[in-house]
Amino acid sequence: MTNKDKNVENKDVRKQQETENIFVGIDLGTSQSAVATSTGKLMNITSVVGFPKDFVSKKLLRKPMLIGDDCFNYRMSLNLFYPLDKGVIDPHRDQKDSVKQKEAIIGFLKYLASLIDKKKNQKIYAVVGAPARATADDKQAVTYAFDGLVDSILVVSEPFLVAYGQGIYGFAVIVDIGAGTINICRMHGSIPEEEDQQTLYKAGNHIDKVFYDSFKAKVPNARITVHSMRKIKEQYASVGKKPKKAFVESLISGKKLQFDVTNELHEACNMILPDMIKTLKELISQFDLEYQQSLRENIILAGCGSRIEGLESIIEQELSELGSIKVNMVDDPVFACAIGGLKLAQDLPIEEWEKIQEKGVFE
Repeated sequence: MTNKDKNVENKDVRKQQETENIFVGIDLGTSQSAVATSTGKLMNITSVVGFPKDFVSKKLLRKPMLIGDDCFNYRMSLNLFYPLDKGVIDPHRDQKDSVKQKEAIIGFLKYLASLIDKKKNQKIYAVVGAPARATADDKQAVTYAFDGLVDSILVVSEPFLVAYGQGIYGFAVIVDIGAGTINICRMHGSIPEEEDQQTLYKAGNHIDKVFYDSFKAKVPNARITVHSMRKIKEQYASVGKKPKKAFVESLISGKKLQFDVTNELHEACNMILPDMIKTLKELISQFDLEYQQSLRENIILAGCGSRIEGLESIIEQELSELGSIKVNMVDDPVFACAIGGLKLAQDLPIEEWEKIQEKGVFE
């Protein structure tokens, strides 16, 4: 058999394996989770679970739980739970959380698995994103939680998956800005080590809280929720010298009034910058001097928080003392991590997946 014949045979075997199995990339997020499958599905789900408050709520909803955006539509009838604290499943939940919180985790992951929609006898091979500095216990907790839902699972750093999905294998710095965490990873032509990655905890949710608290301090009797303030943030968030005008409407003494919250939102958004800039400076300046320019000129933003207006410019400005800086955002910040996970899942040979399934580790 010639080499050409062998290549054709290998492609045929791979094609057959892909029809027998489903490969999946999953980005577990504090606020939003994303799923990408080899069957062509791209799904974005709000990471929230709601349980009926009482027997009246049960009659209204006719379901034991709601998942995703439906929870906000019926929030007055629900007790809400966010099962992914800072993008991970806390390995110590059994000791400190209620039964309902554990039910929320199980229910949410079962729901994600149901969206994959596998056929009989198909196997699911899943790559799941985790925060850059997730511990071994964190990763093991994710593996255990998916037990019985997928056939084999590999838990990988989220910013690394963003890079992998973009085809970035050489020098770059990935900044993945989510709700619970900002994950920063230094890429340099091999799998990143622990010292190449950092996880920061002032992220999207921190902006929401600061924004909400500052508005309530300004207008104590305003009837408004953090969820409503988050929607304002998603529409008007900006950093830099020229903030976007932002307004909030609220009922005050039975009257609908409009308030200018431009400064409150702008200040809240800017609060995530100091730690981010400091970490970027450290990851770049502490690297081999010969390759620092390659890192500086290839800073990639991903995650929903990357859409804050002016972010690319302010990072370039704040890092300019290091030399020339170039910052770009991925085309699809919502699905970049999940798509990277899918790509890695498809690239791994089946025999590697079988080893992972058998031993629980990737060699």
